[in-house]
Amino acid sequence: EEDGLLQLKDSLSKSEQLTFGMITVLTSMENRLHKLEEAITPVHQETEHLTLLQENIEKASTVTDKLISIHQIPEEEEESVKRGPSDNVDLYLKSLEKLRKCVEFFIRSKPGSHDLDNCKSLFAEGANFLNREFRTILVQHCKPVPPAKLHEIITCHHDSGDSHGSLNSLTSANSIDAMPEFTIEHICGEDCHSALDKLRLIANWLSEVANNEAFVETYSQVRSDICERSLTGLVDHIHKAAAGTHTFSTVAGLNKKHNPLTIETENKKKQKSGKRRELKRMPSSALMQPSAVRKNSTVPSLDSTGTGAEDFGNFERAYTFPLVCISFVKLSQSEMELMKLILPSKYWTSAFSNLLQKSLIFICGEGEKIIVLVKQCISKSEYAPILYACPILRHFRNMTTDYEVIFKVLPNSARTKLKNLISSFKEIGGKGLEEFTASIKNDPDKHSNLPKDGTVHELTSNTIIFMEHLMEYSETAGDMLNYNYQNTDPTSTQSQELGHVQCKTILGSYIVKVLGALGLNLERKAKCYENVALQSIFLMNNYHHILKSLERSGLIEWINALDDEVTLEEHYKILIEDQQRNYQKCWNKITQNLIEENRPYHSNLDESKMSRGSRQVIKDRFKAFNTGFEEVQRIQQHYTIPNEQLRNNIRKENINSIVPLYESFLQKHGNSQFTKNRDKYVKYS
Repeated sequence: EEDGLLQLKDSLSKSEQLTFGMITVLTSMENRLHKLEEAITPVHQETEHLTLLQENIEKASTVTDKLISIHQIPEEEEESVKRGPSDNVDLYLKSLEKLRKCVEFFIRSKPGSHDLDNCKSLFAEGANFLNREFRTILVQHCKPVPPAKLHEIITCHHDSGDSHGSLNSLTSANSIDAMPEFTIEHICGEDCHSALDKLRLIANWLSEVANNEAFVETYSQVRSDICERSLTGLVDHIHKAAAGTHTFSTVAGLNKKHNPLTIETENKKKQKSGKRRELKRMPSSALMQPSAVRKNSTVPSLDSTGTGAEDFGNFERAYTFPLVCISFVKLSQSEMELMKLILPSKYWTSAFSNLLQKSLIFICGEGEKIIVLVKQCISKSEYAPILYACPILRHFRNMTTDYEVIFKVLPNSARTKLKNLISSFKEIGGKGLEEFTASIKNDPDKHSNLPKDGTVHELTSNTIIFMEHLMEYSETAGDMLNYNYQNTDPTSTQSQELGHVQCKTILGSYIVKVLGALGLNLERKAKCYENVALQSIFLMNNYHHILKSLERSGLIEWINALDDEVTLEEHYKILIEDQQRNYQKCWNKITQNLIEENRPYHSNLDESKMSRGSRQVIKDRFKAFNTGFEEVQRIQQHYTIPNEQLRNNIRKENINSIVPLYESFLQKHGNSQFTKNRDKYVKYS
């Protein structure tokens, strides 16, 4: 154990020596490190200071370089900015973006400095160059729609579906719906998409970056001019086409069957020779020409004679107006689509409103000229031009939804002006129809105006033709009449815009009123004839013409359907039968010579004892009959009954009323010895 303890003591002693040695070494190292630190710290501090100085120098150099580059931007970009965007809009916008940043820098660092002013001026000049480039591209790729193409687009669906396309059918609701829309290519050309991309890029940059809105006014002006020139070009195109042919049927493929018409009479030479006048349905071009005011007649006119070049152009305007209105709506719709592709949305309303101003002024001006023209015609008792308002009003009625979209972006003044134009058409149409009725009722009873042969009077033909064509525009005619009723009756509570059935009812009542006025006037005119038979023939011809015209056009079924108690067919048949009976009275004086009222003038059993007085009576009776018959034949051979059926009925009634009496009289006395010269008295067998 003692040995073990000694070993432990020895190990402990060695461990203490080692520990002391380690402590001595560490203490020495610590001293050295402390001395090293004292020596290095000043160097480190100096190094840090130098590093900071270096960083500051580098930063100052960078900032200086940036300042130098910013100050050089105006000089570097001046040439490219003043050169304009040319074909590289993207590169030009990058240059302007540099200028924009330069302006922002000077505003922060050097407000009010010359550098800022110079940079702003160059930036504004660049924006102006962009505006000019915007106009150049817009003008270059936005041409008026060729009038022939515009006209083709409006009428092409009729060519494929209806070989007799007409203004009547062109303004119908179904036709407008079937009309193809204008495309961007129609108003900007075929290769316009790259140009549209440039315009949209420029517009967005000017709006969002430059805060420059001049391009909006530029766009409105250019597109407004283009739209107006498209419409005026269409008008000129139709005028030139019409001037070359003097008819409107080739201009728009008008259907003669469905267009307003007129009455054409033979010339004065034929009238003087006693030949019957011919009544013909004329093509629509005839209606579009005003008649000269007759010197010897005030019959409400649908005639087309005596047209001057100026009048021809005026009436041509009336035909083209619905086409122009349809074109305006379609162009407006395409302009809206084009605008959405180019301009930022916040400018749509103002730009579209300004864009339509010129076209609206043009349309309203054309419409007002037509209204003045119709008023002038009505003042001269020419009422066919009233029908001009019908397709125009039907166009506005059938395209109400399209116009409402346009109205939303228009200022109140323009919206009111267009609505007033529509009201003016209704007003002049309604008043014109009422004046037409009054003119029929008060048409002068001049003998010089009456057909010498008792055929259909011009007033009757004109009136029926007018009614037939008015029926084709039942809704618009009903609107016009209702508008007039509202203005003349303050207590009226009817709606401004009537439905189809209501319009049809109003027009049906109006037609019945017109027919009543026509009947009264014809009765007065008939009294101007001195010959009672001619009076009856005149009324028969006119009543029969009215009846057959009503049946042919479908007016009679239409009017009868409105009121079961109104049976126009029976009414006119009764009138015709009354006049047939009145006509037969012209033979009474002649047939009285064939009637033995009391007793025979002699006895066939004893002819040799016939007294001289009896023989003379028989002679006088035969002579009076022959003279009267020849006189009636001489007079009535100039009378005319155009309708074969009516003519045969009259002939049959004449035979039934005269022949049996004559045969009976001839049988009793023809073989008697009342004269030695039998052929002198018995002329008919």
